Amino acid sequence: MQSNSLARFGTTDKLNLMNSSSLPSPQVPYPAYYSAPNNRVSLSGLWDFVFLGDIDTDKFNPADVPYREKALVPSAFDAMPQYAGKRGVAVYRRFISVPENTSARMEFEAVSLWCRVYIDGHPVREHACGYSPFGVDLPFHSKVVRELVVVVDNRFDFDRVPMHEEYFDFYQYGGIIRDVSLRVRPRAGSWVRAVRVTPIDHMTGEVEVEVDLEGEPIHGQKLRMRFDLGESELLPDRPVPGKICLRRRVPAFRIWSPKSPHLHAITITVCANEGEAVSEMTERFGIRTVKVRNGSLELNGSPLRLLGYNRHEWHPNFGPATPTLQMVADLEWLKMLGCNFVRGSHYPQDRRFLDLCDELGFLVWEENLGWGQREKTFQSLQFRKTHAESLVAMLAASHNHPSIIIRGFLNEAGTNESYVRPIFEESVATIRRLDPSRLVSYATMFPLTDTCYDLVDFISLNLYPGWYNCEGAARPLDLVSEYIRETIEKIDAAGWAKKPILISEIGAEGLYGWHDAHDDFFTEEYQAEYLRRACETALDHSRCCGIALWHFSDVRTYGGGWSLKRPRTFNNKGTLDEYRRPKLAYRAVREIFTQVDAVRPV
Repeated sequence: MQSNSLARFGTTDKLNLMNSSSLPSPQVPYPAYYSAPNNRVSLSGLWDFVFLGDIDTDKFNPADVPYREKALVPSAFDAMPQYAGKRGVAVYRRFISVPENTSARMEFEAVSLWCRVYIDGHPVREHACGYSPFGVDLPFHSKVVRELVVVVDNRFDFDRVPMHEEYFDFYQYGGIIRDVSLRVRPRAGSWVRAVRVTPIDHMTGEVEVEVDLEGEPIHGQKLRMRFDLGESELLPDRPVPGKICLRRRVPAFRIWSPKSPHLHAITITVCANEGEAVSEMTERFGIRTVKVRNGSLELNGSPLRLLGYNRHEWHPNFGPATPTLQMVADLEWLKMLGCNFVRGSHYPQDRRFLDLCDELGFLVWEENLGWGQREKTFQSLQFRKTHAESLVAMLAASHNHPSIIIRGFLNEAGTNESYVRPIFEESVATIRRLDPSRLVSYATMFPLTDTCYDLVDFISLNLYPGWYNCEGAARPLDLVSEYIRETIEKIDAAGWAKKPILISEIGAEGLYGWHDAHDDFFTEEYQAEYLRRACETALDHSRCCGIALWHFSDVRTYGGGWSLKRPRTFNNKGTLDEYRRPKLAYRAVREIFTQVDAVRPV
């Protein structure tokens, strides 16, 4: 099927991912969740399940739930045929084993939209952002078998889940949509909660290492650190609760870049006085630097041009809980298009996808959840709190991924008005404080009236000339190049000529298989010519550091009356359709992207 689709567009190129020279060295250990050190185990699999529908969660009693079915974790329950399109409360249950009177922590990568977690019938945590990770500490108990219940609500409720709104231009599903894991802590001594590695200098291999420790140290306890499979270093200070920070040069280091995505690993071990490992964590990282200098983006000291797409984590069969194989296939399509860049729209990304981008050499923009919020949202104290918590959680969860070079938030918010300023200032300050090695931006739809350009490293523009607001234009396609050039000229004239400009969204809808003699809106021909002009104009402009087309594949969008704005209830701007069948635009983009020397690493 794939080769036939490619032949349609004049290419028989193959990308053998298993034999690719861009894969990491087999000597580099995989991160903690592959081998389950520190007694970390995945809770993925079939859980007890029931859909209760429109009930009051404040009156919910886990003892009254009549479990009648099984549901796969992770998955979106409303992506399954029986519950497709339904909104309401669903309940998940499973039993877990923890040694008696032992501390443990459950880590949820994403539960959508809202959830409440119960342990042994008692509520212990609520969470109100469907894409951000969170943890739950299990209270000590003499029982070994514990009951875990997760109540999930996918109904829109501004007071409770203000980060999610029904008008968002992507369908928001319900369920435990990403992995859940259990981590049992050691009975005595300190344990490693997190390890963060920040590259400082790609020329020397210097990195900053931060180790978060919890628990009380025991007599004779030692902390050891090892890079890759080298000799371990005994750190001079006895581990104590809190954070340990140090700088080191990675032995025999290699630079990470899209053409050579070399990965290193760091292992932190807490040892008892007999030398036995009490707690251990391994994390992968890459050595690379990204910065803005002289009006250009630079990666590892060389000019960088971003060639890529916006991509939602979505497939019609799975909703937002796509299998790893589908992620690999998507990246293969992007690689054959000549891309080096993915904007993860519009929420924190799945850890598995970021792992793949690390290994295959894709540059990533990761952003906190948001889409088109206006004054009502920015006035909500609950939104401000939830947004800040989600942003911090995203920064912590994905810190070690070298593929991420840009942090963002709140796509197409009301940045032409002053009411956004406080939250934007807070968000940028948070990113710069917790993740200073990466660039900061946000995507605006107000290129000439935006009020927050001073906060970011580069300007990101969502532009749709020749598609929206072009009623009455005799030749809408002629608006594309003219509008891009005029917009950049006006931004420079307004005093922003030293900031690079990225076209963060641009596109037109093309219905797969739709052709007519007029080559008009929604035909594959119109979309192909539209993207060709957009790419040529952006990449020929000296002020433009790249382009991220909207969108990689067609995606389901809002339902009900909102969907009258979208044929098939889809945003049809994908260069591939929802089943990853390439449209005519695929060939047009590929012919341009594969001719661009995007990255010239040192």
